[in-house]
Amino acid sequence: MFSSFNPGHVGINVSLREGLALAERYGFGGYDASLATLHDEVSAHGAPAVHSLFIQHGLRFGAWSLPFMPYRVTEAEWREWLGRLPPLLATARAVGARRAGMWILPGSDELAFDANFKFHVDRFRPVAELLAAYGIRLGLEFIGPETARRGFKHPFVHSVGMITDLARAIGPNCGLLLDVWHWHCAGGVREDLYGLMRDFIVHVHISDAPSGISRTDIEDNRRKLPGATGVIDLDGFMQALAAAGYDGPVTAEPFDSELSALPAEEAAARTARATRAAVAMAARAADRGA
Repeated sequence: MFSSFNPGHVGINVSLREGLALAERYGFGGYDASLATLHDEVSAHGAPAVHSLFIQHGLRFGAWSLPFMPYRVTEAEWREWLGRLPPLLATARAVGARRAGMWILPGSDELAFDANFKFHVDRFRPVAELLAAYGIRLGLEFIGPETARRGFKHPFVHSVGMITDLARAIGPNCGLLLDVWHWHCAGGVREDLYGLMRDFIVHVHISDAPSGISRTDIEDNRRKLPGATGVIDLDGFMQALAAAGYDGPVTAEPFDSELSALPAEEAAARTARATRAAVAMAARAADRGA
């Protein structure tokens, strides 16, 4: 696996070229560019030039988010997006950006669990099949904090087991965007993660939780850089990834206001150190035969 950099996750607003330069300067192995950014760059300069730009900086493609939320649009808008996706997906395939993700709301005010489950399968299966036609995998991310579910009448998927069931129901091209924060907030333990297969894990997010706050009261936007507090069992999480043979991008997603307030260079440097340290945990686990 390799450390990947998403500037937006740490409050850095830069162009693709500026972001790639930052990622190279601080030792990341990959870069998470948005699909829209990649498409604009390919439209302007061609896929070979964009692919070469990553190679020149010694970086691999990380992952990108779907440009729309299939469950938060009308059926007409959903069908429109199915028609708009092919040129964007052709861009992703041309440059080798073959990992996509989307997070799932942990509840609904309109649909009970079973009906919502079917709704998500119906909305996501055609999207996943379309991505598969371009050699792109889709990872689904569950939202773990209990505070995120309280405002909904009907709870929905909010654990590794639940999101695994949903992904498998959608189809073979759908897997997990596994986020250590949501795993922790959902009360996850190491045993939840063992048995996951490499090809089922599409992308990984890492962070840490502030100390002194119980899991039941923690808010989703109160995070820290991975390893900053030790509240989250990051070592166990990374050991499980090593055991699965995961070989993809690992991206820090701290959403930390203090980090975002720093100059871009310092924020990138701190994020790089934390992300590389987490990846090193997995490497040590692999060496031990975890």
